Amino acid sequence: MTTIPTGAAAAGQAAAAGSTAATNAGKNSIDSGAFLKLLVAQLKYQDPSKPVDSSAFMAQTAQMQMVESMNQLVSQNAAIIGGQNSLSALALVGKDVSWTADGVTKSGVVQAVKLDATGPLLVVGDAEVPLSVVSRVSQSGTA
Repeated sequence: MTTIPTGAAAAGQAAAAGSTAATNAGKNSIDSGAFLKLLVAQLKYQDPSKPVDSSAFMAQTAQMQMVESMNQLVSQNAAIIGGQNSLSALALVGKDVSWTADGVTKSGVVQAVKLDATGPLLVVGDAEVPLSVVSRVSQSGTA
């Protein structure tokens, strides 16, 4: 983001950034509302004899929109992958699976699938096995 070196502008930016930092405590990124507040503060406190280039504001706004779009894509991809993992786990019901836990290879028939916030869990006997640790899948009754 372009900064304005004048005293009044710097004070305005610092005030806006301070209030933004207080409201965004615990966040690693700036949201669009805080970004717009900073842009308004820059305009409000700029030195009239040295106005800020408007193309810089447009570039900053475009960059912020791109970041928001990328964040939406990441969220959508995560949801798609979660759905695919759930479908993959559901397809394993009735199949023999093998997995390694604590250095010991175990196996059994998948009786059900439990959908958890961390991902699908295969219910094999009294064990709940994460899909990610399954090393072998075969038809039930086949060694």
